[in-house]
Amino acid sequence: MRNSSRFIAVCLCLVALVSSYSRCVAEDQDEVPASRLRRELSSTRRVGYLRKRSDTESDRARFVLKDAYDKATYRIIEQPGLDLADFVDRYISLQGETEGGTDGSPLRFSAEQVTALDDQQPVSARATKVRPAAFAAADARPIEPPRDLTDVRVAALTDGLPAPSEVLGPGSPYSLEIETAPQSYTIEPPVTGFGWLRPPATASDGLGGRAWVRGEYLLWTTDSLRTPALITTSPTGTARATAGVLGEAGTSVLYGISSINNDSISGGRLRGGFWFGDAQKVGVEGDLFMLREQTSEYQATSTGDPIIARPFFDIVNGRETAELVAFPSVVRGDIQVTALTNLASGGIWMRFDPHGMGSPCEARSGRKLDWVIGYRSMKLEDDISIRENLTSLDTANPGTFVIEDGFTTDNKFNGVEVGAVYEADLGRFYFEALSKIAIGNNRQVVNITGYSDITEMGLLERFPGGVLAQRTNIGSYKRDEMSLIPQLGATIGWRVTPRFSLTAGYTFVYLSNVVRAGDQISTDINPNLFPPEAVPFSGALRPEFAWRETDFWAQGISLGGDYRW
Repeated sequence: MRNSSRFIAVCLCLVALVSSYSRCVAEDQDEVPASRLRRELSSTRRVGYLRKRSDTESDRARFVLKDAYDKATYRIIEQPGLDLADFVDRYISLQGETEGGTDGSPLRFSAEQVTALDDQQPVSARATKVRPAAFAAADARPIEPPRDLTDVRVAALTDGLPAPSEVLGPGSPYSLEIETAPQSYTIEPPVTGFGWLRPPATASDGLGGRAWVRGEYLLWTTDSLRTPALITTSPTGTARATAGVLGEAGTSVLYGISSINNDSISGGRLRGGFWFGDAQKVGVEGDLFMLREQTSEYQATSTGDPIIARPFFDIVNGRETAELVAFPSVVRGDIQVTALTNLASGGIWMRFDPHGMGSPCEARSGRKLDWVIGYRSMKLEDDISIRENLTSLDTANPGTFVIEDGFTTDNKFNGVEVGAVYEADLGRFYFEALSKIAIGNNRQVVNITGYSDITEMGLLERFPGGVLAQRTNIGSYKRDEMSLIPQLGATIGWRVTPRFSLTAGYTFVYLSNVVRAGDQISTDINPNLFPPEAVPFSGALRPEFAWRETDFWAQGISLGGDYRW
């Protein structure tokens, strides 16, 4: 079972990675016409948002512009008679000539003419050689942009520049056919009336910004905590010998067997990172998430009726039996069971853009596939405690008893994580998907405790061992096991401001080879161990500790905000 789960988890991540890679390669094959068009225009035309440089001592380029097509950043040099000061933070098209870019030198663009592509007020009269985009007249209707060139208004490509006949010729899907009114024309992000949706000031290949931070509210469900039957009851009038005994007529389980700690639980996640350069080839990213502690409690009190019992299997007599918590004229008391689960994880990794690093998947405008490699840590804790407070109703054997059993497990994973992150800029929206898997060491720890406080004739005496925890299994046990953590996620973002977006997503996390507290409980008991222990002792030493492993998963939705700068 364990090996099968591990194999399925590995296959799941591999399929997701291969699917992303195949889709990227397949989509590249559809870009031949658009790529040909861009090559025709690449040396003489730049389109994007104009930004002002903070450091211009090294050359006379006062401005910088990131091209909406090739995503390269160009230092803009104004030719005599052209002043671009009034075009800062505006969406424009420049005509001129590309310079530099060889031997590691910065890319420069010598601008001779500018075309305004937004609806802001006219620029200063001193800005010469300025041509406004011809969209004012009703008959100046835009053409349908090519499928993969939606980031740029077509007028920015064709204004004063003939298009290649093989791409924009008669019958071409990119022909200059008039279709819609000017106000229906949009770019990604929209220009007319949506200036607040512009990308952050620092241009990027991905979703925008060299640095980002994302905070999210989590609403997840987790794999349940399973236990044997811990508390039972029987109808009034049941014989003492069969009261609360599993398998007997009328016996029902009050707590245990059913799933525990598997309801929806809230949590939080913080993720952030930055790129080492505007080209966004190499960056660092990290995340930290934590779920609120899950708690399951059960408490029952009885003066003897109704009947309350704790079932177990008597290995000496070879039959099911029960320890009585409440039974008429025998004992009265209360019992409380508390089960806790905690999950938290954090990681840090490097992101590598394969474009320009030998990957067959070319980067395209608005689409990005990065490989990741880094470190992942995860911690999963369980705790189950059972406590009884009993008072004897037998006048011949008076006394009070406090009995407690405790089972705690701790899983601490540390390992290497690899995977991929895919981003697609959809204008006002964006999509992000990730597929990762971590492999490493899981430090498993099991702690079992138990004691019995017995008060007779005013004298209190403590004995080791309760009911399910005896001297035969009490102790702390540790070992190291290899584990896997596959992780899948998807996020949709909506840009609210140039830097801030609202996000919604889904995440699935799987952790193999873990120890859970409920699995460490054994109900095979030698009753001769019950305090005070029988002397002389006879029978097998039970309960006995044995490592019991399982797998764990968590999944759910996330809602949050993303800030980039």
